[in-house]
Amino acid sequence: MPQPDDDYEPVFKKSKWGTSRYTYNPANPVGMALIILSLVFAGVMMFLMEERKGPFEPPEQTPWSPPVEENPTFSWERSATPSTSPTPSPSSTR
Repeated sequence: MPQPDDDYEPVFKKSKWGTSRYTYNPANPVGMALIILSLVFAGVMMFLMEERKGPFEPPEQTPWSPPVEENPTFSWERSATPSTSPTPSPSSTR
């Protein structure tokens, strides 16, 4: 029967705080690498947030222009030519 490896350390260990959560095990090289990578990732994200770079960069400001409905443009081809004969408007009749 093979002997168990006495030097074996798991990558994750149960938390000692009485919860059912697992934590990185710094005694395992992979666990230590995960700890270091997590800290580096958090540091880079904090730097990017502070400098407003990458995904935290504010959107580029575009100049405001009114919608077409508020500022219509008229085509001169569609407009009728004004008549030369005067016609009374309905509001001016007495």
